[in-house]
Amino acid sequence: MIESATMSGRGIRHGIYWPHRRLEPEALSRAAVRGGQKDVSSRFRAVIFGCMACLALAGWAVPAWSAEPRKPVGERVQMAWKGDLPQLIEKRRPIRVLVVYNRTNFFMKEGEMRGLEADNMHAYADYLGKSHGKDKVRVVFVPVPFNELFSALREGRGDIAAAALTVTAEREKEAAFSEPYRTGIREIVVGGPGSREPASAEALSGLKVTVLRGSSYAEHLAALNAALKKQGKAAVRVREADAYLATEDLLEMVARGMLPYTVADEFLARQWEKVYPDLRLYPDAFVHSGGALAWAVRKDCPELRRSLSEFAATVRQGTLLGNMLFKRYYEGDGGFIGDPTAPVEIGKLRPMADLFRKYAEMYDFDWLKIAALAYRESRFDMSLKSRAGAVGVMQIKPSTAAWSEVGIPDVSTLENNIHAGVKYLRYLTDNYFADAAPDARMDFALAAYNAGPNRISQVRRRAEEMGLDPNLWFGNSEWAAYDLIGRETTAYVAQVLMCYAAYKGAEDVLSKRREAR
Repeated sequence: MIESATMSGRGIRHGIYWPHRRLEPEALSRAAVRGGQKDVSSRFRAVIFGCMACLALAGWAVPAWSAEPRKPVGERVQMAWKGDLPQLIEKRRPIRVLVVYNRTNFFMKEGEMRGLEADNMHAYADYLGKSHGKDKVRVVFVPVPFNELFSALREGRGDIAAAALTVTAEREKEAAFSEPYRTGIREIVVGGPGSREPASAEALSGLKVTVLRGSSYAEHLAALNAALKKQGKAAVRVREADAYLATEDLLEMVARGMLPYTVADEFLARQWEKVYPDLRLYPDAFVHSGGALAWAVRKDCPELRRSLSEFAATVRQGTLLGNMLFKRYYEGDGGFIGDPTAPVEIGKLRPMADLFRKYAEMYDFDWLKIAALAYRESRFDMSLKSRAGAVGVMQIKPSTAAWSEVGIPDVSTLENNIHAGVKYLRYLTDNYFADAAPDARMDFALAAYNAGPNRISQVRRRAEEMGLDPNLWFGNSEWAAYDLIGRETTAYVAQVLMCYAAYKGAEDVLSKRREAR
């Protein structure tokens, strides 16, 4: 029995359980892998291959018979793929949600994905799970610059665009929208400490207003300029901000006197007014009213649109859940919001980031991938101790850390705990999976971190018996893992890498945003 099967997904699983005794890491090299080596009959093989489409847990998996090249996980998540909800469920692909990183709709707090749209989409996954089975539904967030939302959706780099999007005529040419989850939206002019109050939107004639490229604000300011032209008045001098900035950035710049005016949804402006008291809101100067917020999908996804519309009815304004989520981010004391350019390593992750970087560099890993592993294991809780005795952020057993191949006897401190976990991961990669495909070695190491290296070696042999590539994890050995172990290890690897993809995407966007500012 695999130890992880009794652990409810928490804590590191080093080695494997045999009946009545435990094989510790130091015995792994001597232990014979026994059991589970059944001959695969032609009937069994037919059943396995017939069920493959229903067993995949990692949606960006590339089957062994596909000519599609493997890519790093961040790129695999955004590989072009188009399909409606039935195909997503049947193939067990993660539902890729295109988001814009900001401090109200999608952001990282203590390494966890938060924000109105993050919470909405997690609730949507639960909603789908009730009808399709929770093991068939997984959401992965793909942060992109705001002006890439619709192009990424159209190109198949995501399945849903969720960014507090106002439905507009121009946007409806590009995508199909669900029924709205919030209505009555007003887009108002916002100024700073030195700005002159406009009595109406028309009073912006001749003034400079900076908004996001591709935003509904830009679209509605264009309509305002068309009306001003008919009246023989000067147009609003609309300036489109750098693609990597967010409306929150512009509100801060206006509050600091760096820009004279911007436009924002009134509910957003009022929340940020709590952070920047120098903001001046001009609700009488609105460029649009009666707007509706909804989620966008490709036009060839009617089932996904229908499902989202049904779900929207459960979180729209006036519902208990909808009101709770909205108030959490837009009507509270502003405790959730802060610097819109803050790097991923905020909250609990901040004091650990330097250590993740230090030991990831020492052992040749991406530090964000180590952070994603630690989040999956412990939620960055150094005080956590599993029933099996695994401890700390990396959930490593003291006996494993003290073992001669790791050699770190005290893992009660944060640094030693992280060092031991990363060094053990390097040991797994080099000593068990050096013969795997180079970009799959980490996948196998993560699986071994969860289920034990001998068990994953057994999985690779089973993969070969099944006619799959034992040197690849996704689309290949993961099938054998599902057969031998069940869903936990396949789900574990997918969850770590999807968390990493979100961290990586967010950090890439944020670094470019900081440069733009």
